[in-house]
Amino acid sequence: MNILDFAINYPDEESCRKKFKEQRDQMGVTCRHCNCKEHYWLENKQAYECKRCRARQTLRSGTVMQHSNLPYRYWFVAMHLLTATKGSFSAAELQRQLGHKRYQPIWEMVNKLRDVMGKRDDEYTLEGAIELDDAFFSTEISLEERDKPLKR
Repeated sequence: MNILDFAINYPDEESCRKKFKEQRDQMGVTCRHCNCKEHYWLENKQAYECKRCRARQTLRSGTVMQHSNLPYRYWFVAMHLLTATKGSFSAAELQRQLGHKRYQPIWEMVNKLRDVMGKRDDEYTLEGAIELDDAFFSTEISLEERDKPLKR
């Protein structure tokens, strides 16, 4: 998705919140107290309530957004930039682009996202021929090359 499509799909805070709720509902919400997977959505409280023990949890609970008061739109913009751009960007640049006054919450958000993206990548093992930025790398090493030291 390019930046124009992103702006069309997520024009405001409410559209980002709705999309995030859709994703949470699709993945399922588990109660922290009794591990029940059945919940009610309380629209007026903007929270899930467990059908069994009636414990409540907010939409952000148990996610990377937990304990953050930043708008959903900030999170969506940061996620889009982290996944759609080849290069990296600094938290200071994101703060400037978002027009946010304080650096610390933006820095925490970016670092949380980088951390969970790194953990996600650990779950996958690459095999065979893999294309990276128009180059091909192979995991196979010939028998005569195995005994030699690595070329740097």
